[in-house]
Amino acid sequence: MANRTMRVPAAIALLFACSAVAKVPPEEAAKVGLTGTPLTPVGALRAGNEAGTIPPWEGGITQLPAGYEAGNWYVDPFADDKPLFTVTAQNYQQYEQLLAPGQIALLKKYPDSFRMPVYPTRRSGSYPQWYYEGSIHNAANTQFCDPPLGINREERCLDEATFKPGLAFPIAKTGGEAQWNHLYAYHGKYWETSAYAFNVFPDGTYAQHSVIDRWIWSIFLAPEEKISEAHFTRKGGATGCFSQEQISPPRNAGQIFGGCVYMRDTDFDAYLYIPGQRRVRKAPEIGFYDSPGTGSDGLRTADQRFLFAITGSEEWYAFTKPVLRERLIPYNSYTLASPKYDFDDIVRKGHVNSDLKRYELHRVWEVEGNLKPGFRHLGPHRVVWLDEDSWWGVYAEMYDQRGHLWRVSETYPINFYNLPATLWWGEAHMDVINGRYSSANAWFNQGAKLGTFPPDYTKMPDVQLFTPAGLRKYGVR
Repeated sequence: MANRTMRVPAAIALLFACSAVAKVPPEEAAKVGLTGTPLTPVGALRAGNEAGTIPPWEGGITQLPAGYEAGNWYVDPFADDKPLFTVTAQNYQQYEQLLAPGQIALLKKYPDSFRMPVYPTRRSGSYPQWYYEGSIHNAANTQFCDPPLGINREERCLDEATFKPGLAFPIAKTGGEAQWNHLYAYHGKYWETSAYAFNVFPDGTYAQHSVIDRWIWSIFLAPEEKISEAHFTRKGGATGCFSQEQISPPRNAGQIFGGCVYMRDTDFDAYLYIPGQRRVRKAPEIGFYDSPGTGSDGLRTADQRFLFAITGSEEWYAFTKPVLRERLIPYNSYTLASPKYDFDDIVRKGHVNSDLKRYELHRVWEVEGNLKPGFRHLGPHRVVWLDEDSWWGVYAEMYDQRGHLWRVSETYPINFYNLPATLWWGEAHMDVINGRYSSANAWFNQGAKLGTFPPDYTKMPDVQLFTPAGLRKYGVR
């Protein structure tokens, strides 16, 4: 694949490359703590807001809800909550200060069906004790590589000696630090699952596909859990490794890719096995900036996964400093996660079924990205909202080459309280111009009628499926 950059001579790159060590002074890092500090272990404001509409954080969900069985479907801890109000196309002006341009655009485009039912705010986000302890350590210690690897890579190399498994930058000062927090918020250490996705046409009909997803988040593994094979230890050690096997539609069945991203190299080192060719090839297009997302029919870019992922070896965007704002966002989406509902219930024309959604008032870190001179991308201007209690991406906008709003994205998070961690159950990337939309593979309840269950966070996948040699063995089975 051609590299869409204007190259800078090495001497000039070194001249302009600046240190981005990023750790904060000890007195500021001391604001982060388990109890009695202004900030939670992940850097959220512990206190509620002055109006009392956002409560203080009191640890989130710390006990499994009654009726939950390990490995089974998630029970809604807030099933008795009732909506406080509903934002509609007719009344959105009353709440405009809490809304994004994209949300308003959807209300106007689908005035009879897109609604935002707003429920009491439940600060349910919680994480394991080891994650909190690592995050507190990282606040005062974690830094980017010094010296950096070069221009546009100042925040693309993490010094592994300064980091412990946890959130990298609880007190994020730059958009790049916020992106590391977002992509590497705790996802579970590893899992394997059947996952499902859809591409929706303007009339509301849809095509679905399914995969087996396998993940190993090496960045969360304790030293004694680390994989010792060279493929996982090079370049400062793997941060995340991802393998995906296509199950349906039939024309794609059997295709599988695998690869890793590293502490000192954020380019996804991916390899693809193609059944018809019976061979494995390097696949730089997978996960590369604005390449089409896998199975998306061109409706989302590769770097729209998790709403705005770190991709490639260079940073193409200039980010704004994270700004904390109060906003209405999807949250505690346990209804959408119920096995009672499948895509026939969830998919609606233009957007996910509003009757099944839940919005809450939360504080989010807002980060904007503007394409740097010399780079080319389908979305030169981006906005992402990151939940303050988890750093999970909950909302995003992409603007086209003319500066017009183009794609509006939502994720529908829940607390996977068996971990615990706040993660997406599903997502939707909505084209507000042509009316189509897409999701990445998740929506695990689509498999309920097929006998599949939510992700198994107790099973380490076959590590060979993330390596080119392992994929070659897979191909001759």
